[in-house]
Amino acid sequence: MIRASVGLSTRRGSSEAAVEAASRACAGLGVSRADWCIVFATPEHAAAAPELLESVGAAAGTPYVVGCSGAGVLAEGREIEDGPAVGVLAVATEAIRATPFLFGGGEDLGFSAGREAGERLAASRGLDDLILAWPDPGRVRPDRFLRGVDEILRGVPVAGGAAASRDGSGPPVLFHGAEAAEGSVSGLRLGGRFRHRAAVTQGCRPLTGPLVVTRSHENLVLELEGRPPLVVLDEAAPEGLLDAGGKAFDRLFVGLLPETGVAEGGYLVRSILTADEDTGVIGVAAEIEEGDSILFALREGRAAREDLARVLAEASADGGRPWRFGLYFDCLARGRSLYGEAGVDSALLGAAFPGLPILGFFCAAEIAPLGGVNRVFTYTGSLILIGD
Repeated sequence: MIRASVGLSTRRGSSEAAVEAASRACAGLGVSRADWCIVFATPEHAAAAPELLESVGAAAGTPYVVGCSGAGVLAEGREIEDGPAVGVLAVATEAIRATPFLFGGGEDLGFSAGREAGERLAASRGLDDLILAWPDPGRVRPDRFLRGVDEILRGVPVAGGAAASRDGSGPPVLFHGAEAAEGSVSGLRLGGRFRHRAAVTQGCRPLTGPLVVTRSHENLVLELEGRPPLVVLDEAAPEGLLDAGGKAFDRLFVGLLPETGVAEGGYLVRSILTADEDTGVIGVAAEIEEGDSILFALREGRAAREDLARVLAEASADGGRPWRFGLYFDCLARGRSLYGEAGVDSALLGAAFPGLPILGFFCAAEIAPLGGVNRVFTYTGSLILIGD
């Protein structure tokens, strides 16, 4: 049986917060110690991360502690976006084999780290396994990390989120045991007798159906179904939104449609970086090839609520068997900045899965499998559910 529980502390002292969060988590296990823990903490605790991790390990009775710092923490049904917070997920089970890891970014921005992770974890190649990872995106680009992992462990799903800081708080920190590192990726591989489900909820709603790119150059979309892409976007966007100039692209995005074909919500949101009013050309935060299919999307709170409710309804109806714990990787552009109020995603999660221990953090990008391929998402929430 899988036993899991989550604890949260908003104390300012790092050691005190670690002990409180870990003790609260372990109190819900019903056993004397955890087998392993995941810890997410806000930037206020980054400088004292080694002491924080040592305190978590001592309070939980395990040296197997992994995690990272994030722009905010989600735990115990709350979302802490400002101020200090430490969230701890404690797990006790013989059903799951957990292998923690920590790898530096290297000169290739994460590709070699992904290969190292794959080689380290290659002893168990079960496709039912799951890799959880949280890279520092400044030195370990999530897409490059996934490419490296997939070269060694093709078909094994990877989920997680990119570690994040707040403005002016310095680089994020990765946790492994009692060690804290920058410019790295940490996580763990889960193997054994368990089931898992990954679900992604979008923060944007489509404004168009699929559109074929008929001319492109690197990240520039020159022509969309024979027309200037900015003209197509102007016709699809809410009236007057493009009159706001560059600020319009805080809400307007491109959705990349994977070639494999996926179900509702299965697209990758990418920012529009440039738009030339004279030529109608747009620049996107991704390489675009002729023949690719894209759509235009609008970021809005109402659509995000509805999509999360849809995703959670589907996940909660999965076979009727109970889930034991969950992890939620929430884009830092969601939360209060998207909804205008705090705690929306946590409230929906709690309503869909009453009493389920869920730990998460606000991240710079989200990682989850889609259409059988490990992918990098933005402006989304990625939910991972684990059960017997």
